[in-house]
Amino acid sequence: MGLGGVDCVSYVGLITRLMPSSVSLESAEVHMVTECDREFHVGEYLVVESRGSNYLARIAESRVEDIYSIAKTPVLSLDQELAMDVKYVPRLIKLELISECRNSDCGPPTKPPEIHSRVRVPGPGEVSRMLSLPSAGVVIGALALPNGSSLPDNQVLLPLDALRHHVLVVGTTGSGKTTLLKNLALELVGNYGKVTVVSLDAVGHYHHLLLNNVDVRVLMPVTRGMLRRYLGSGGDVKDLAHALVRDYVNSAFKSFGIRLGRARVRARFARRRKGGVSVVREVRVMPGNLRAGVTIIPWALRTRAILYRVNDVTGMLTEQARMFYGRVIKAVRDKVPGELTFRKIYNHLISPSEVQERGRRLLNYEVIARDLGIHESTLQNIIRTILAIIETGVVDVKRGNVVVPEPDYREALRPGYVVLHLANVLPMAQRVMVYRVLDVVYRFMGLEHLRDRERMSAVLVDEAHLFFPQTRSEDEKAMLERHLTRLTRLGRGRGIAVVFATHMPTDLNDAVIQLTNTKIVLRSDEKVLERLGIPSSERRFLTTATAGLAYVTTFAYRYPVYVRITPRAYHVG
Repeated sequence: MGLGGVDCVSYVGLITRLMPSSVSLESAEVHMVTECDREFHVGEYLVVESRGSNYLARIAESRVEDIYSIAKTPVLSLDQELAMDVKYVPRLIKLELISECRNSDCGPPTKPPEIHSRVRVPGPGEVSRMLSLPSAGVVIGALALPNGSSLPDNQVLLPLDALRHHVLVVGTTGSGKTTLLKNLALELVGNYGKVTVVSLDAVGHYHHLLLNNVDVRVLMPVTRGMLRRYLGSGGDVKDLAHALVRDYVNSAFKSFGIRLGRARVRARFARRRKGGVSVVREVRVMPGNLRAGVTIIPWALRTRAILYRVNDVTGMLTEQARMFYGRVIKAVRDKVPGELTFRKIYNHLISPSEVQERGRRLLNYEVIARDLGIHESTLQNIIRTILAIIETGVVDVKRGNVVVPEPDYREALRPGYVVLHLANVLPMAQRVMVYRVLDVVYRFMGLEHLRDRERMSAVLVDEAHLFFPQTRSEDEKAMLERHLTRLTRLGRGRGIAVVFATHMPTDLNDAVIQLTNTKIVLRSDEKVLERLGIPSSERRFLTTATAGLAYVTTFAYRYPVYVRITPRAYHVG
């Protein structure tokens, strides 16, 4: 053991008398002196042993000086600089005191440690305990330093309660966002048997948990154009089932260079007496080399399901249009026989009426506007909204006697892993599907969570700016914020947790930032870090962080921490 008990293995220095040790209401810092020939990295954790207390400290500044620097010896030339031998003095290390622990009770430092207190390297798991990190929850990764190195035996967990207070993951492309979300999905499905994980996948990455032997249920939107292509002039439900499998495997696996090999395919059909139509309930695909399989569930909407909820799935109606929409639909219903569809409503509104005015026949929407005493522009807004829904292609999907209905959500949303396969449809269709399914999740989980308080649903929203963007329209902004508030604030009481991820937080609705109580920040631009309130002292590390290094702030932790995230779920890209 060296001078003062410093052996440079476990013990690496002493608290020095050369600089004052200070604990105030705003900060707590001390200085360590050391002669150990080792690196002292900024952000590294050390333990200060003082009488009756142990302090967890973090290196805030590391200085190297030689005797000529201390003596302020002037250097007049480069030759003189190189001619003088370097004679190091003991290194001075500035330490930020993080916590003060007496036995197992840890809290903020209230007094400085004694001068000449020894400073040592933490033992296995000691940093996590002194930080009072949770001992239960889902694994985010390993505790890390700002330089990216991880601390062994120090796992960082996020409690389920914190997950239900919602999470925002931010990082540039390739920083590790999708890796983290897939890790969370894998753990929730594997370790929590009463959780339904719903992944919104606009790219195709989230299907690959199949290769971790996770059973995947896929809600696959089918448009009218797709059904026409699948069935041709005389196809039936069997042709539809085969086409769904072919398209799904190509887009979710083959396009990523993944070959599933030979697989068994089993489809479940139903025939409805009313109207004599046939539907594909689901198609089960079982690759021969895996223990798990994929269940493809065709998805589409009927007009009657969303007729009075069009603004909930589009956000396109103005305030005036929302006020009069129901009366407009009633006026159309009085004129159009049979079951209403959006196509029938649209065709009626733009068709000529029997009413003539100033030498021309008025269009039906002009007559309705006159009769209701509203401006024609309000009717035009309603017409544009209905046309947008028609053009998504996912409403009233039927060809011959084959119909694609909305699925049985009690079956689709049972505990397990569900993916919304959004990659094969246009952006408006994606948004309609996302808003509709999230609305169903909210309503479905109300009764589920009431029956069983351990029942939970975790919604993973990658590329969140696509579905919850900043908007110029106040009407669309109000619609999005209603969705977000209900899903997050009210959904929490129904066991719903939402994890949003984006590489474009400036394009993300401000409400997402306000409603997420845990922020996981990977490599990001300076302006993004500033907007998220990341301290300037940490930004220089995060602007250049390696993939998988994250800075985590949450009410569940007393102190922000760095975490090293390593892939546990199968991932391509």
